Amino acid sequence: MNSYRRRLGLAVLALAATALAALTIAAAVRDRTPPQLYVEAPLRVAAETPVMVFVSADEPVTYVLSYAGSEQTVVDQDYTFELTAAAGDNVITIVATDAAGNATTVEAPLLGVPAITLDMRALTQVRSADPLGITLTWNDTGAAIQHYWIAVGGTLQNSAFIEGVGAYAVAPMPMTVDPMQLEVVGTVTDEFNRTVEARQTVTLEPLPFTVEQLQLSAQTLSVITPEGRELEANTLAEAWAQSSPERYWTQPFIMPIAGRETSGFADARRYAQGGPVSYHNGLDLAAPTGTPVQATNDGRVMVAGAYPIKGGWVMIDHGFGISSMYFHLSKIDVEVGQRVQRGDLIGEVGSTGLSTGPHLHWEMRVGEVPTSPMVWVDKVLP
Repeated sequence: MNSYRRRLGLAVLALAATALAALTIAAAVRDRTPPQLYVEAPLRVAAETPVMVFVSADEPVTYVLSYAGSEQTVVDQDYTFELTAAAGDNVITIVATDAAGNATTVEAPLLGVPAITLDMRALTQVRSADPLGITLTWNDTGAAIQHYWIAVGGTLQNSAFIEGVGAYAVAPMPMTVDPMQLEVVGTVTDEFNRTVEARQTVTLEPLPFTVEQLQLSAQTLSVITPEGRELEANTLAEAWAQSSPERYWTQPFIMPIAGRETSGFADARRYAQGGPVSYHNGLDLAAPTGTPVQATNDGRVMVAGAYPIKGGWVMIDHGFGISSMYFHLSKIDVEVGQRVQRGDLIGEVGSTGLSTGPHLHWEMRVGEVPTSPMVWVDKVLP
């Protein structure tokens, strides 16, 4: 009987040992399987902004996340890490280790796009009524630029990106006899809605206030009528409404004639004794009747015809909000809609309209605002 019990006990022990060995082998097989990981992380973000990295395993693990010199450790199965994006190309490394010591490593690249650095260039002091050129440039960080604005004195200016120059605007300065300062603001927004701003102040040198009393005969003044003013104002408004934002010119502006200056730009004058003071919107250049007049630069003819006050009048749209005008012509050699190039003949000097002798009245305007014509000469951009 004892012998039987001893044999039965040994058999039970043998079965238990076999079962334990089977469990040990199964556990060993299972523990050799590394954890399976699922990771969600962005590829490209704005530098210095929060980044969420979600990781999930098929079992509880110890996560060690390394990124840009920092490290985070947590025990969990599903977890969201919060990082701050470092500038430049970096790699997120996640090591997940299970209870049996099996580890899985996952790497995810992360590009942190730095914010741009903005530079604005413009003169800090200009003469009243001169055009002011403003340039915005920025470093290439890889961030796409969505918008840029240039404002002067709170007024947005027409601006465009010019290859090799930057974002550029020409702002007309007001005619004033009083000292004045205007704030220039440049703003750029990138694809991540980060806005960078640059500011500076421009000081206007006031115009001298010396009023010239013009001695005009009643016959000369008779061309100024309400009907004539309305006709010319409507013609200008229609022309400006059709101006092109595209820049037509690529070469420096030139003088339309080589005449003698008889009346300067922005000169204060009265047409009648005791009458209101007005400023001369252009430059008067005296020359014999019939002197050829050239287009100051490439553009499209917007006005070409005889008018009561301006006389023989040609207006050229140079695009980008810039236009030139030529008054008192005795002959016009272009038509509305015609494309002209710098130096092309557009007409001849005369004394038509409100004029007391043969000369060319030449204007350069930014939008609807007159600017000093001579500032444009020999320059592609003022």
